[in-house]
Amino acid sequence: MGDGAHTDGTIPEDELVAILHAVAQSPDFRVRAVEVAGQRVWIKRYDTEPLALAKRLHGFVSPLLLPTFLRNSAPAIGPAGVARESAKIARFRAAGLRTPAILYQNGSLMIQSDVAPTLWERVADLDAPSQRHMLFKAFEALGEVHRAGLVHGRPHLRDMSLGGDEVCFFDFEEEPEAVMPSADAQARDLVLLMLPVAALEPDIETQRDCLQAWMKGAPVAAIRSLIRMLRFCGPVIWILRVVPASLQGSDLRRFIAGSRFLVASISDMDSVIAKREQGAGLNG
Repeated sequence: MGDGAHTDGTIPEDELVAILHAVAQSPDFRVRAVEVAGQRVWIKRYDTEPLALAKRLHGFVSPLLLPTFLRNSAPAIGPAGVARESAKIARFRAAGLRTPAILYQNGSLMIQSDVAPTLWERVADLDAPSQRHMLFKAFEALGEVHRAGLVHGRPHLRDMSLGGDEVCFFDFEEEPEAVMPSADAQARDLVLLMLPVAALEPDIETQRDCLQAWMKGAPVAAIRSLIRMLRFCGPVIWILRVVPASLQGSDLRRFIAGSRFLVASISDMDSVIAKREQGAGLNG
């Protein structure tokens, strides 16, 4: 879309002026919620956050990495970031998946409708059965995304909300499917979503329910890619397990917990693939 384009809704001119005034008053923020005329909207800017050195180095060597799931999508800064997120939202909406409405975009600026609270904000306050249901819905919805041939890119419980019983996806800032096969990018999605779940330390049955919910909709190719990814990373995961707990940060602990569960679930994945292929053979 061109500068000043409106997509899913419109903002009255006086409200838009107030929002742009808020942008001018805080030139360094990346994402910010603003209340205007009793309505909360989210302002996202793609021109304020410098790219970290580690990401720059990863981006430089990324095209050379094998296997492909180790690659990183090229950073999209400024108008390119707005264009990437706008295009992903359009693809999700076309597939019948829920996203925020884009109310306004211009250059490096995008304004979206409010869809808070996120699942991450809600899930910690729930009792065990309600938490289990919410996590199940998140993984089931990600499976629907993948069944539609789409990729989120960096799914987290912070990037989802729940309206009624329907999951809403947002924050489409990465595009791994541009640098690797779609099945690899979908398997990567699943691993990334499993990591914040590991931080909640759910029981093993809840984790199995989450994985099964994703596999119910995920393409067989994505499940196969996940198995290949886990087998490739298995030795690394084993080495990380011997790192003393005192030296493990929270991110590393989540990675170890989530990865150990997934590696232990490879036989379940193989069983799902076998049943799918058997069913396809009977139907054929």
